[in-house]
Amino acid sequence: MFSRALTKEEKRWLKELETFVEEQHADLGSHDYSHVLQVTEFAIEIANNIEEQVDPVVVICGALLHDIGRTVSYKMHGLAGGAMAEELLESLPLTSQQIMKITKVIVRHTAASHVPPQTVEEKIVYDADGLDRLGTMGLLRGFVDKKGSMMEVLERYMAKRVKEYDNLFFPISRKIGKELDAEMRQLITLFTKRLNERKKTIEQLKLP
Repeated sequence: MFSRALTKEEKRWLKELETFVEEQHADLGSHDYSHVLQVTEFAIEIANNIEEQVDPVVVICGALLHDIGRTVSYKMHGLAGGAMAEELLESLPLTSQQIMKITKVIVRHTAASHVPPQTVEEKIVYDADGLDRLGTMGLLRGFVDKKGSMMEVLERYMAKRVKEYDNLFFPISRKIGKELDAEMRQLITLFTKRLNERKKTIEQLKLP
């Protein structure tokens, strides 16, 4: 649960930060502002349903900025985002401890950083990001802006998506994601069937 309510001043500059993030994510395809907003909503829901007390500013800032590194790097966006966010956060009325916690949330929200989440806040945003990879929209997001043939992209990202639910940390995250995971797996079953049919057709059409 959140350790306290946000102050009026915190709500004001968080709204300004939200506007900044919206502008930065305007052209990011599968990681656009709607993704950031959904992750932030999931993060708040998770935080409100766990026993551990967490700083609302750390969770919300971490969620809003978790993919800011994608504006400059897709491969190491967690590490890039942590470095970018640190300078930005220093301009806000935050303590050095809050800044450190938020940057670690950003770095550790993705397995691509090779540094797994450790604190409760880090695990909250990690789970929130994972939840937005589930369901119909989550599966479709995995196909946007990806290089390769349609069949290669579908097979590669469907294999990754089926592991998302099992990687969630909190029981509340699994509760939120249960129906989304089931919905996604139904689609994966259908897509896999159609892909196999397509492969079979291609093989039959090949000239001897």
